[in-house]
Amino acid sequence: MMLSSMTRPLRLAIRIKQHYFRYAYLFNPWRREHPTQPRLLRWLLLPAVRLGLLAGFDNIEYSRINGPPGKLHIGEGCSTMNTFFVTTFGEITVGRDTLFGHDCHVITGTHRFYEGRRASLVPDAPFAETEIPEGGHDIVIGEGCFIGAGTIILAPAVIGDNVIISAGSVVGRDIPSGSLAGGSPARVIGKS
Repeated sequence: MMLSSMTRPLRLAIRIKQHYFRYAYLFNPWRREHPTQPRLLRWLLLPAVRLGLLAGFDNIEYSRINGPPGKLHIGEGCSTMNTFFVTTFGEITVGRDTLFGHDCHVITGTHRFYEGRRASLVPDAPFAETEIPEGGHDIVIGEGCFIGAGTIILAPAVIGDNVIISAGSVVGRDIPSGSLAGGSPARVIGKS
């Protein structure tokens, strides 16, 4: 008696997953088309996301963008999971079929420093008005890449096609196509 009452929620979750599995594709394209929904909408969708996770949809994406969403270009078949994109200082382009692990950061931002201090804090700095550049710090990620969990990609960087970046890496330079890279700072350690 006790065992059957414990398995009832599990059987219900399996039935829900089987019934709605054909609609699982609705999560990812909607998330890519609406990357910056209001907090109220996110709060209202939270129970649905939890129900989806309970039912076994473990690839629900909830990435965030800081900056203009028009500067983020994501190809078909990508999975961004909960990646945080900063598009304030440049464009981010992600090629087709690229996968991100959990908690990745793709950051185009930078600040200029003069004599060890932020340029806006030094009165006679030659570029104090432009401490924060408005562009030119682009990130390009090629097709078929795998970015491991916890990876940080800093601009400017070009990551070639079919690159594997190991978890926890900090990428701040270009990575050639067909490479396996890892470390902090990331360097090529083999072929993919």
